[in-house]
Amino acid sequence: MAEDDSDLRRAFVGMLEHLGHNVVCAVANGAELLDLCFQQKVDVVLVDLDMPEIDGLEAAEQIVAKGIPVVLISGHPDADEMVLEYEPVVTRVLKPPTLDSLQRAIEHALSHTH
Repeated sequence: MAEDDSDLRRAFVGMLEHLGHNVVCAVANGAELLDLCFQQKVDVVLVDLDMPEIDGLEAAEQIVAKGIPVVLISGHPDADEMVLEYEPVVTRVLKPPTLDSLQRAIEHALSHTH
């Protein structure tokens, strides 16, 4: 997962682990995510929309090209208006997430694995 805010990143990792998921990498930007994501087996990737170096959508394009589903994380005011059919993500989670919204997004992403 990639989230540039370290407090939010820790919160997401805690929530994911509480839900029973194994977090194999938690990084601060899209460049780090791409470096680490392709070095290990990953079932789904959660990526923040606004990040330094490589933003979430740019990272998502490269991740999806490897057959890994991507969940977009965003606190951006218009994130819920984004038309997902035109983006390289399966679904999105709005900040602040709930355990339920996070789990539903992950299940939805995993059901769309190619």
